[in-house]
Amino acid sequence: MPIPEMTPTQKYEIFCKKHPQYKKMSMDQICSIMLKQKILNESEIKEIKNPLLKFSYEVKPGWTPKGYENMGLYISSSAQKKTKKPTNYIERPKKYHPQFPKLEINDNGTINLSAFSLENLKEKYNKNNYNIKTEKKNNLTLTTVTDKNGRAVFSMTAHGFLKTKYINFYNGQNRESFTLNDKNEITEYETLTTTNKKTTFKRYDIKSKFPEFITERYPNGDRKSTNIDTKTGQIKYQEYWTANGNSAKWFVEYSNGKPYKKGGAGLKTEYPLVNDLDADITAKNAIGLPTTRPSIKENVLKRITYNNVDEILDKYKNKTGRDLMQDINEEIGLSKDTRDKLINHIETLYCKKLPGKESGEYLAQKLFDDIQGLGSGKLAEHVKMIDSNNLKYVLAKYRALTHEKFQNTMNNNYKFTIFLSEYLGVYTDTSKIAEDLAPIEGLLTAISDEWGLPQSKRKALIKQIIDVSLKDKAPEIKTRIKRDIKSHPNDNHKIEVDLYRAENSNSGDLRNTELKNEKLKTKENKTFSGQIKQGLTGDCWLLAGLNSIIAKPEMRNKLEKLVKIDPKTGDYLVELKGEKKTYRITKTDLNEYTALSTGSGKVNAIEIAMDKFIRDENYNNKDKIFNIDKEFGFVNYVTIDGNHSQYLWRALFGYNPNLFDIKIDSSKEDFSNPKRVYSMSLKTGELINIPNIAKSEKQENYEIISRHAYSIIGSDDENIYLLNPWDSEDKITITRENFKKLNAKIDFYEIPQKK
Repeated sequence: MPIPEMTPTQKYEIFCKKHPQYKKMSMDQICSIMLKQKILNESEIKEIKNPLLKFSYEVKPGWTPKGYENMGLYISSSAQKKTKKPTNYIERPKKYHPQFPKLEINDNGTINLSAFSLENLKEKYNKNNYNIKTEKKNNLTLTTVTDKNGRAVFSMTAHGFLKTKYINFYNGQNRESFTLNDKNEITEYETLTTTNKKTTFKRYDIKSKFPEFITERYPNGDRKSTNIDTKTGQIKYQEYWTANGNSAKWFVEYSNGKPYKKGGAGLKTEYPLVNDLDADITAKNAIGLPTTRPSIKENVLKRITYNNVDEILDKYKNKTGRDLMQDINEEIGLSKDTRDKLINHIETLYCKKLPGKESGEYLAQKLFDDIQGLGSGKLAEHVKMIDSNNLKYVLAKYRALTHEKFQNTMNNNYKFTIFLSEYLGVYTDTSKIAEDLAPIEGLLTAISDEWGLPQSKRKALIKQIIDVSLKDKAPEIKTRIKRDIKSHPNDNHKIEVDLYRAENSNSGDLRNTELKNEKLKTKENKTFSGQIKQGLTGDCWLLAGLNSIIAKPEMRNKLEKLVKIDPKTGDYLVELKGEKKTYRITKTDLNEYTALSTGSGKVNAIEIAMDKFIRDENYNNKDKIFNIDKEFGFVNYVTIDGNHSQYLWRALFGYNPNLFDIKIDSSKEDFSNPKRVYSMSLKTGELINIPNIAKSEKQENYEIISRHAYSIIGSDDENIYLLNPWDSEDKITITRENFKKLNAKIDFYEIPQKK
């Protein structure tokens, strides 16, 4: 029966306390139960749900609702407890962190730092027994509580700039520590305990119940460190240091909770996992016949990891003289499915661990064997191992391998042609047969023509490779590549060119917004000038080539005739005379190409025209190979990143066969020759560290770097003069003697004379 002397709110509160089983129910559900039991009537329920209509005028100055308005309850802070309370006031229960009960939390689960305000600390810690103080220094605010003996009880440090808080609770020599971010969420938890004079420090990942790091320090100063996998609780690494040791006395590295590597100061490094794998494969059964231990599955699938795969493969070969994957593949004690699973696990990890170039070349060989050779039946698995780090190397190496096969087939065919012609007594051309047997093809085309797979599977593999090329790319690049692919959806060669260009977007894509350059005031300059400043892309060869032309008046005049401006539209018309092509560069192009050099609009027009020409040339030449110039740097000929200045000069003015075998002697050449242009680059990886090797108008000691192109704009008896496209207004001077020390590759060009 209803209790008339109680308010509806009081009835509701008492009912909730008596029936904790209803605590997860909503207010509507609880009120419905109370209505059925005739504890509340409908008007009382309405009063509880809409308390402000009735009680707002009763609120005293200084009182504000604190989140329980829908229950008609007003909540007070501790400072307001002495104030006369409204009739519908209840004390709000405090909530504590379920994992760390020393920390009070707000309704949203964040730590309530007001619980550690000076006011609340003084209420908690009696001033007769504790000292409480706050200090501020720079961006730090430090609050401490100590007992009368000066021992720390509590401390909190707040970093004003980083918005980070550090909370510590002390209990004698023991300590609990919390790190909070700017949202007052716990990010780290640490404990320090002392037992029998041994101190143990543990650091926890807040998302895991396992500590990620443990350090144990002993009375004599020795210490042991342990790293733990916070997902499984298994040990990852352990080491023991003596107080005066310069290196670990011993260490053990674990995988799947078992040691795979042991060593230490003065100890021979051992590999228990290698021993286990060798024993797995060379095991014999009770009657002495070869077999395989069941533990090989765990030892390969769980104990060989990304961190140790290369080391285990290497040490296995050192110990046994055999290749682990080959041993597994030849293990008759395993089913084919198990062998494939084990090998695929190792190969996947191995490819991820290798640098992109090595991984790509390894995979390309595997894919080539899958498609062109007898195959391993693992084409799909090998495609899965392609990622954004190795894709461009896979594409380049695969083409190189098909080119190599083509050359070998043509050589064999030549011998066969001679033999057949002599036998028949008449010349017989069999080159067409050779081309059919060993075409130069890219990976996507090879997969598309793989008759051993259903067409749906082939399409899925090609899509998988395309998706890899778009991964981690900026949205603008993804959109553009998808747009390019849609324009030729069934041409695998063109798609492959698109993918290769996408993989070089960080240095070879003039439309990559992440490489955007600041525009100088001279951006609208419609003549060629020496104000060129290279952007973040790798077109130094192009800009160095242009600087060389601009520096020679006769050559510059010929260049001006090749780049015209449409008076009606303002578009640039760039004629590549040597290629018999003209490209119209519109304002849309200039807006889309955001990573151009700065200094001249005409230079930008040539950059865009050459980028389009490089793309079109690769689109239209299915036999073109993605090359790597091992001596003078990476040259891919598919994007604008990496090439030689001759490529630009020939495209602009035409190929000059008379210059083919001429070598330049830098000690004698007149680089001021008005009819010739020159540029130079250094060998890959060659570090130039010769004091005072060069100087410029802005730098007394100018350093020439490798894998970069420079213009050679002139010379005299003593010196050679250069321009760096990074700052084409800074003339560089280097003596002929020092220039010879560079061992540079010199490109030069002379416009063919009309007959």
